[in-house]
Amino acid sequence: MPIPLPEPPEPPRRPVEFDAPDAGTQGDAAADPVGAPLVDPHWAELARLVERAEANRAEMSRLQAERAQLCAEALDLVAMRVAQRQAARPNREIGDTIPLREVIAELAAALRVSERTVSTWLGDGNALVTTYPATLDALREGRIDERHASAIIDGARALSPEHREEYERLVLEVAERDTAPATRQHARIMAARLQPETIDESRRRALAERRVRMFDLDDGLSRLLLDGATAVIHGIYDRLTSMGIAQGDLDQPRPDDMCGDGSTETPADEDRTDEPDEPDERTLDQRRADIMCDLLLTGCPALDGDAGLAAVRATVQVTIPILTLAGLDDEPAMLDGEAPIDADTARALAATAPCWQRVMIHPVTHEPLRLDTYRPSKRLRRLISARDQQCRWPGCRRKALRSDIDHTIPFEEGGPTCAGNLEVLCRRHHTLKHASPWQVVQRGGGSIEFLSPTGRRYRTDSPPVLAGAAGRLAWARYLDARVDPTDRPAF
Repeated sequence: MPIPLPEPPEPPRRPVEFDAPDAGTQGDAAADPVGAPLVDPHWAELARLVERAEANRAEMSRLQAERAQLCAEALDLVAMRVAQRQAARPNREIGDTIPLREVIAELAAALRVSERTVSTWLGDGNALVTTYPATLDALREGRIDERHASAIIDGARALSPEHREEYERLVLEVAERDTAPATRQHARIMAARLQPETIDESRRRALAERRVRMFDLDDGLSRLLLDGATAVIHGIYDRLTSMGIAQGDLDQPRPDDMCGDGSTETPADEDRTDEPDEPDERTLDQRRADIMCDLLLTGCPALDGDAGLAAVRATVQVTIPILTLAGLDDEPAMLDGEAPIDADTARALAATAPCWQRVMIHPVTHEPLRLDTYRPSKRLRRLISARDQQCRWPGCRRKALRSDIDHTIPFEEGGPTCAGNLEVLCRRHHTLKHASPWQVVQRGGGSIEFLSPTGRRYRTDSPPVLAGAAGRLAWARYLDARVDPTDRPAF
């Protein structure tokens, strides 16, 4: 229910005033020296609503931390029961299967959830209490929520114990300012950076389990699930998307069907006898699904008339450290800024790539500084896409390939067309930025701050280009790389 506001005449609208200099604070309303929020009265009700939502989230996080501790105590109880049974029957192996099942069954019945859910809670709770105390503290204090904590735990399952403290510190910094999906992505990248051999081991294990599954759904639908190599699946999805967009373009009026004023009516002096085709009203998701079925059943998209979709090819962006590309290091590469891939796969993809782009990166901050390519007319766009990789709006992860390049300070207001005044925004958030009082400020080093109409600040940092910084810096490892003086470079 909305909070009632006073009824006097509406005061004149004024822009939101921002006063605090701290660019790293998220969710804090700007305040004057005595602490009163300097928020446009038009946004006061929303500001109070957001404040209540933040308090609600913090309280839920505190209760989730309390549940984690209860789950850890439940496992202590299991261990005690196992010890009691072993003491009662010293010459017989008891194991902890029955005591564990007893505790899980009782908790599931009392809480009215499945035993699988309780099992997950027990595992995560024990991991937080015994292995990730800093994450548990952040959960208790409301700086993260349960999904962030789960992402941190899952990302380090293959890590050795000696790497987990550094891993937790690095990933927790991201979790406290970003969404849970972004935290999960960063956790995978950081784990691969700290212990690169886990990528090869995990890939071999997962690839051995690849399969196709089918599930029947309601209303005459079924679902087909394909597990495959990350680079292949990303390529499949990208090609389906490109075909879906191209198929939609086929239904747009052709230039020779357009009148001088842009309408599609046939001029009076032309005698057109052909019937116009019905427009394709399918969504892009529907077109993707239909094209995939056509490809699997017939080997090519089933289209009436133009079959040009067969020429559409997948586009996959892979960022490879130069030492990995040269075979001097096995540091993992990045696929579309989302997932690390092993060095062998990255080198195989680079060997067949039609185009290479060299990204110059700052040795400390890892911010992309310059991009060399054979197409200088698109250099700046590619540089911004390489830096941002996805929509920079807080919580949005739409790929740069499907988004717009926006001027932070509008061009018509004197904003320069340069890397320090451009960012990637999807069409939805691009429109919102220009149609609402939201403000965007470039803080340098790939960091962007979004200022909301309620006076809150939300900072987003550009995602890591090469899995982030951990351990010894890449330029320092270059000094240790073994180089054969007789081996001439291929480029």
